[in-house]
Amino acid sequence: MNSLEFQLKKLTGLLSSLKIDYVVLGGIGVSIYGEPRLTLDIDINIMLDEEKIDDFLKEAKKYGFYPITSSIKRFVHKTGVIPMRFSKGKVTGICDFIIAENPIEYLSIRRGRFKKINSTKVKLVTPEDLIIHKITSSRPRDLEDVQGILMRQKGKLDIKYIKYWLEKLAKANHKPELLRLFESLLK
Repeated sequence: MNSLEFQLKKLTGLLSSLKIDYVVLGGIGVSIYGEPRLTLDIDINIMLDEEKIDDFLKEAKKYGFYPITSSIKRFVHKTGVIPMRFSKGKVTGICDFIIAENPIEYLSIRRGRFKKINSTKVKLVTPEDLIIHKITSSRPRDLEDVQGILMRQKGKLDIKYIKYWLEKLAKANHKPELLRLFESLLK
């Protein structure tokens, strides 16, 4: 079992023990659906009420996850992210637990699909939801990831779904360029 798989096994064990719904996204999702690339952390969107952070942090330690910052509750309140380092035996890593805060994130978690990564079964974001997540950041690396996903998943994607949500996001956030950006990447 490699170190990523070991971390994923501990991660899914933690979330299962707390009955927290989730999806893995970020570099792992890109490696599955797009052009594989090195990722140094695990990004995971979770359903967690802020009042349950203490329980989450306590249980996380049992599985080898420790807060990166000492003022973690303030950081979580400000950012909605729980950055954790993983350390169990000789295996170390980083995991960002992103607390779902909006309808698209909730939907993305509900739509997630279980996939096996080596021998570990994890709930992975759909390629469509990963595209939406990546394109809204508009960072160059994320746009390259979107291009890779579009290339490798050509003919398999629900383009109507992606456009529907990008249109809603564009209107809600006064960013009409989101849909235009996606259209340009499709070509």
